Amino acid sequence: MLKKKRLCTALALVYAGGLSLMAPAMAQESLERVSVTGSSIKRLDSETALPVTVVTRAQIEASGATNTEELLKRISANSAMLSDTGQGTGYGTSNANLRGMGANSTLVLLNGRRLANHPFGSIGGAASVDLNSIPFAAIEKIEVLRDGASAVYGSDAVAGVVNFITRKDYRNGEVSVRYGNTEAGIGGAEKGATLAVGFGDIASNGFNVLLTANVQKNTRLRAIDQGFYNRGVDEVPGSDKPSSSAPFPGYIEGLIGPGAYPEYPADPRFTPCGEPTSFIVVRGPSPNGLERRTCRFIFAATLDNLPDQDKADVFGRVTFNAAKDHQLFVEGSFGRNQGIGRVAPTPIREGFGPFNAEKFAFEPVLMPVTSKYYPRELLTKLGYTVPATGMAGIALRAIPAGNRISDNTNTQKRFVFGSTGVLDGWDYDTAINVARAEGLLDYKGYIHEGRFLKALATGNLNPFGPGDATHDALWASAAMEGKMRQSTSTTTAFDFKVNKELMAMAGGNMAMAAGIDLRNEKADDRPLNADYAAGQHIGGEGTVPATKASRNLQAAFVELSLPFAKGWELGLSSRFDKYSDFGSTFNPRANVRFQPTRELVLRTAVGTGFRAPTLWDVNSPPSFGNTADSVEDPQCPDPTELAGRCNTQVPTKSSAAPNLKPEKSRQFSAGVVFEPSKSLTMAVDYYNITKKDTIGVIAADTLLTNPDLLSRFGSRVKRNAQKFILYVETPVDNLGDLKISGVDVDVRGRLNLGEGGRLNLGVAGSYVIKYDAQKYSGGPTGHFAGTGGDSTVAPVPRWQHTATAEWQYSNVSLTLEHVYTRGWLESAASVDANIGVFAPHQVRNSERVNMSVAYKGIKGVTARLGVRNVFDEEPPYVASSSYGSHAAGYAASFTDPRGRFWYGSLSYQFK
Repeated sequence: MLKKKRLCTALALVYAGGLSLMAPAMAQESLERVSVTGSSIKRLDSETALPVTVVTRAQIEASGATNTEELLKRISANSAMLSDTGQGTGYGTSNANLRGMGANSTLVLLNGRRLANHPFGSIGGAASVDLNSIPFAAIEKIEVLRDGASAVYGSDAVAGVVNFITRKDYRNGEVSVRYGNTEAGIGGAEKGATLAVGFGDIASNGFNVLLTANVQKNTRLRAIDQGFYNRGVDEVPGSDKPSSSAPFPGYIEGLIGPGAYPEYPADPRFTPCGEPTSFIVVRGPSPNGLERRTCRFIFAATLDNLPDQDKADVFGRVTFNAAKDHQLFVEGSFGRNQGIGRVAPTPIREGFGPFNAEKFAFEPVLMPVTSKYYPRELLTKLGYTVPATGMAGIALRAIPAGNRISDNTNTQKRFVFGSTGVLDGWDYDTAINVARAEGLLDYKGYIHEGRFLKALATGNLNPFGPGDATHDALWASAAMEGKMRQSTSTTTAFDFKVNKELMAMAGGNMAMAAGIDLRNEKADDRPLNADYAAGQHIGGEGTVPATKASRNLQAAFVELSLPFAKGWELGLSSRFDKYSDFGSTFNPRANVRFQPTRELVLRTAVGTGFRAPTLWDVNSPPSFGNTADSVEDPQCPDPTELAGRCNTQVPTKSSAAPNLKPEKSRQFSAGVVFEPSKSLTMAVDYYNITKKDTIGVIAADTLLTNPDLLSRFGSRVKRNAQKFILYVETPVDNLGDLKISGVDVDVRGRLNLGEGGRLNLGVAGSYVIKYDAQKYSGGPTGHFAGTGGDSTVAPVPRWQHTATAEWQYSNVSLTLEHVYTRGWLESAASVDANIGVFAPHQVRNSERVNMSVAYKGIKGVTARLGVRNVFDEEPPYVASSSYGSHAAGYAASFTDPRGRFWYGSLSYQFK
């Protein structure tokens, strides 16, 4: 403990001096004019009027990160990422999420051009780039524009832009291998290798060729081996473990579960319920006054906290001089990510299966009372009268079928052919860009409703425990496995842009950039299995209709740089976009940069932005699904069902809106960069974004827990004759406003220690002042800053930062990193839905200290040994299971569940 206090004290001193690992671009090492993300004008000074965070190749290597997601998690402006490591029944994607505004509001580019969005979509869902499609080994640097940029890039750049820039004119070779594992040795290991080869000098040879490759393999980590979900019992007095009303062994609806009576003589037909996967609950008295008991299923005990993953990517770029002042280039890349997500075995009870629109009801789950597995003797002992014939409703968990497993294979192929050079004094850049993302979903462990109900009706399948060979065969016959969905998303684009200095002004040369952008977007989202499309898989994502759609875009933009006085620069830019499916939009931006002295830069920007609706939002047929968490029905017709049908995952019906409007935004930023000496730089930037006509849905759990929404949209709650909920309509719509604001802080410096080497220090953090959202236009505003959000808003921590200290001495470098996220307040409704206590819960702060040491004493060789989470801190407990993960007990979007993790890498550079 003393060592930890000493290290934390040292890190506090680090923050006072500051050098951020994720530092803004402050200076160019040469006088070459370059383009910085957010502008099409080339300039000498990379410190523009817009806040840009730059991550260099050296910083990537020092971080020990093995994928793009790990890198972006260190950028404090990027919050609540959707991670491919914790989605379970998701589609194995990883998405950037600047300002926590949603993956749809962050534009991801590769070398300044678009990629294809992930091909699996849904109404009201995200349509964004999977970060796994980025060629990791080819990255030279990452530029993150922390401001809206629709005036330059068009749709999606509402919260900002992440631009991955690959190596250019690389003339060396490098091969590296890496391995890491948890100290506890319980899973979560990762191993990989990279290769980069470049040859040819543009200046002397007239060409350059770059080839890179990267492979990565990660192993699963089982939730039961860590037990994070069990911690709520200690943190929230009176709470239960996260559990489900569909258990194994099963129970008879309205009566009892035979596995909940261990004091009666053992019966081999009935598996006793108990830890670690179930526990007994008392439902009240039986007819003769004895306890009426059932089981609850601890679903979190059967999940994976991390999935099995296999990742690979290759990238190639050829550049050659075609003529004087003209270069041609060809880029090709391929990325592949396979993830195997495991969630709890299928829950089976009335209401969990597909909704039958023709019957306006769900199929009951019935077994014959004449079955040899029906607990006739136990029911009689408890005072129940058992009929001689008939059917009884039951609920159970499909433990004999094993976990529901989603095996996702996602790929992205990209080809770019282009040219750069000078035409009549104008620098130009043009290219044809074709990107195609493909997704394949393979199921294991899922249950087909029709075949299961048929098997159950025979009386030879035991829902309460083990059975004979016939029982096993019936379970096998009910399986729904194999390839279920294969989809593609294609982006085909042509762009042409020019820029030039035009005339002298009082503060420098006026410059102009202009261009056009033509793009076609296609989605072909296809279920391969008709039963899967109809939602016949119990406990799946519901119905999955085919969606095939496309649209065309034409856009033109112009940008001016006007240095109208000494130290002053005014920037004006605008873009006009015309879409074939919803119309046109015009977005201007103005920014001002003032540098009164060499040490001080003042900057501000104001503009508008937009996000086009996804192709699914305007074209998909209706689909049925269910809420991620259990929801209590506030108008429950039977109080005794508050632990059953009135407190469960609620079915939903989603529908598209052909007349949906695009989201519109206004953003404002203002900042100061102060460099009192060459060894110290400080930057503070304020941001303010308002988004109107927000595209989304009023989620079923939000509707049912909000009295105002329920009174206004109560007609969307559909009920059966007994007044129990059948499903809730959740149409996509243009909803209310989203208003956010905050401050980014970046302090960095370096100390020359003489013979003691050099020390680089820093901290970069983001503070959220406001995160206010309306659920419908004109409705009340919810204030989410510092809270756990709700079904449509992810947690919004007030403060996040990454601090670093790097000591370089001779051939050795030592890096320390402190990653911190301030805790948030979970609502009483969220806590109640998950662990049964109607009281808010304060999530603790999350902090991890990472450390690595690198040695370069052998020519061309770099050896690195590191440890993540030096103090083996557990991720803070959270009650909700919906923060980008099916896993319960921690927030996968913000933390790493692996505890202390050791890793090493060895690289060799050659020419």
